[in-house]
Amino acid sequence: MADELRKSPSDSARPTPRRRQESDGPDTDSARELREKKRVLAALVVHDLRSPLSAVQGYLHLLREELAMIPDKPPTAMQYVDDANLLVGKALSLVSTILDVDELEDGILKAVVSPVKLVELIERARAGNRAHFEVRELRLDVEVDPEMVVRIDRDLFGRVIENLLDNATRYAPRKGRCAILAKRDAEGVEIAIGNSGPPVPAVDREQIFGRYFQVERRRASARANRGLGLYFCKLAIEAHGGSIHVEERGDLGAVFVVRLPEAAPAA
Repeated sequence: MADELRKSPSDSARPTPRRRQESDGPDTDSARELREKKRVLAALVVHDLRSPLSAVQGYLHLLREELAMIPDKPPTAMQYVDDANLLVGKALSLVSTILDVDELEDGILKAVVSPVKLVELIERARAGNRAHFEVRELRLDVEVDPEMVVRIDRDLFGRVIENLLDNATRYAPRKGRCAILAKRDAEGVEIAIGNSGPPVPAVDREQIFGRYFQVERRRASARANRGLGLYFCKLAIEAHGGSIHVEERGDLGAVFVVRLPEAAPAA
């Protein structure tokens, strides 16, 4: 299953969460004003996008209710509606990320933790990426205790899992495999999500978590823009007091390893 995920060559040298550097420049009035204007603009964009997307999601719910009352409906009709609803949900999640990144950067958005079954977030992320798994014929190996509970912010960390699994499916080779492992040890909780694709070049392993980092895909010549996804993951994990890095493990070329400082099971 996910044996390779257990073999962490960097267990003895895990990076600590990186905060914004003083070298970024003094927090001048003009800098604060610029950030505030940026946040207001982001809020307007989020509002303008969220409203029609929420309306579409509402109509999909109504359509599903109508379909449920039709006895001779096509067998795929409900599945198409459910798939569309999942995609709209992902779009709404991306819209939220635009605003959340700025608030996480400035320390405005805090992680509100509570006991959460990790497998619930994994199953939601798996459902949201079902199309990728089917179209690209990918295998997913999950090695997570169904009863494992961690203290996390359900919404923030749920989107971390979704982003990392989405990233794994996008960069896995066709008919390849993705893997998820979660374990608790004396230092806290480790969650590893990876794929059997090519490794991230060593020179890029820190920069890949930058705000708009782009990498050159080895297979095909097109450039792949990872956008805000990994940057959001880094900020959200640091809001939990944790860290994230990428490494190779066995046949898994790119494994994103999340460490959370929780030494004991949540009550």
